[in-house]
Amino acid sequence: MRWRLIAPLLIAALVALPGCSRPRPAPARPALFVVRDADTVIWLFGTIHALPANIAWETPAVRRAIQSSQMLVTEIARPDSAAISALFLKLARRDGLPPIIARVPANDRAALDHAIASAAESATALNELETWAAAVTLESSRARAAGATTADGVETVLAARFAGKPQRALESAASQLGLFDALSEQDQRRLLARTVEDGGGYPAALAAWSTGDVAAMAHSNAQLFAGAPELEVALLTGRNARWSRWIAGRMRQPGTIMVAVGAGHLVGPKSVVAMLRARGLKVSRIQ
Repeated sequence: MRWRLIAPLLIAALVALPGCSRPRPAPARPALFVVRDADTVIWLFGTIHALPANIAWETPAVRRAIQSSQMLVTEIARPDSAAISALFLKLARRDGLPPIIARVPANDRAALDHAIASAAESATALNELETWAAAVTLESSRARAAGATTADGVETVLAARFAGKPQRALESAASQLGLFDALSEQDQRRLLARTVEDGGGYPAALAAWSTGDVAAMAHSNAQLFAGAPELEVALLTGRNARWSRWIAGRMRQPGTIMVAVGAGHLVGPKSVVAMLRARGLKVSRIQ
């Protein structure tokens, strides 16, 4: 599952086609935390940005958190898929790039061929993309092949549940794309290699998220970023630090809000949860 649970929300906007059927609901109990003091409650809900249509994740605990919250905070404002796709292509395409097959180690080339075929992509199209963009494209296509869309994703549903209430974002689509575009070529190639090496793919990410398996999600983060500290700062810990600062500051204001971000940001020793606890805040897991 590697980076599906920390992938920025804008990536899910590239998986925006609506599902065609509604199979029998499958219950899920994703991780839900709360930070509270005498007059402030902040729910921390770990999301997965694109889902199949049949995942029933609004448990009684999640519904209570939604109903009690006066504001929703997500990674970015509700994504405009067309605008994000245009911005993605503007940044992603570049002339004179080496073939995509040359951008992974020799022992990953068979896995790359398999990933391209299973994602219904073409090497010719990926050859024209920067390495980070090729990784994003393969990851998005895997989710789409599994029947996942943003139309059924957690943030889309939450936006509807919070209709009429304030909604704000921690980042912008442009800033999220900029995280990838600013990566060194070495880290971009690491990201691509670890994407194609990820045998579990989207189904493994969905299973871990659905069961609230924080250990599995933390292990996935550790595998993704092993030996790649700059990649970890760019995609995980730098963002976690910014978000935890914002949440700690928001604790000085009374009221109840929900912060919904990729579930991978709430697990492990370098998570938002860990950073808030290091600041002396009490964070409890509710579900």
